[in-house]
Amino acid sequence: MNTLQSCAVALLLAVSTGISATALAQTAQIFVDRDSCINSNNAATPEPAIAACTRLLEALARGEISGPEGAAVHVARGNLHAARGDVERAIGDYDRAIMLDPNRAVAFFNRAGALAASGEMDRALADYDRAIELDPTDADAHVGRGRAHYQKKDYAAAIADYDAALRLAPGDVEALAERGDAHERAGLYDRAAEDYSRLIVIEPRNAKTWNNRCWDRAVLGRLEEALTDCNEALRLAPDDPGALDSRGFAYLKLGRFEQAVVDYDAALARNPREPGSLYGRGLARLGQNDPEGGRADLAAAKALDPGVAEEFRRYGLGE
Repeated sequence: MNTLQSCAVALLLAVSTGISATALAQTAQIFVDRDSCINSNNAATPEPAIAACTRLLEALARGEISGPEGAAVHVARGNLHAARGDVERAIGDYDRAIMLDPNRAVAFFNRAGALAASGEMDRALADYDRAIELDPTDADAHVGRGRAHYQKKDYAAAIADYDAALRLAPGDVEALAERGDAHERAGLYDRAAEDYSRLIVIEPRNAKTWNNRCWDRAVLGRLEEALTDCNEALRLAPDDPGALDSRGFAYLKLGRFEQAVVDYDAALARNPREPGSLYGRGLARLGQNDPEGGRADLAAAKALDPGVAEEFRRYGLGE
């Protein structure tokens, strides 16, 4: 069974400087701190960069740097806190950046990512809305809002945002992969398969994408094509339990029960508590005239996921 790509929400961090024309007149220390803080996204260790940002904010309090630059410093320090996993402090810095410059799209965007990471999806969506209002051409903001909608299981809204992101950045592989997941969740397996086909052209050695298309094609009844995709996924990642599960599912739909059981056995050896693999193996064992083993697998699957039987019925497979 296709293991959906996690739509756990990522922090996409950015910063724009807004440095005033008077920058050259600042003190030497401010000049050094500005470089350490504002250009700190790739700092190997965040602590010195955070210290530099803090000194700049002290200079802001003394009136030695401008408010817009102070907003950029708060964004930069917020990014560093977020990179350390200190989301609360990151949000505090983004709050202050927005107070200093309420039209700074990147501050809303980064705060949205931090809020989403904290599970505050409604507040995150409001910030993504504002970021997109300020900069409608920001593909990353549409991806971020799509992820937040996905987490709220509003798959239609997520797809709309991924569509917008891909219009702005047609080669965005994350948007394409995540739209494929959203299409799957919405039951639009044909569209999901199309997304994965595009991804395969871009990244032909991505085993997960081959597996995802295998699953969608199997659900759609395109079973021989599905087997071809799963075989390629397993050539690239021979021990992947998701691809083994997907191929077992394709064999199950084909009525090739012995091969289905072999694949489900291999998948369960690596992931023994996967309800879809247990349920699929149970159906395959029933097809092999092994009622005792089949019923045991079906019961174990339902204990782990009471909805698994209904899920398989939607795929045209039942007890």
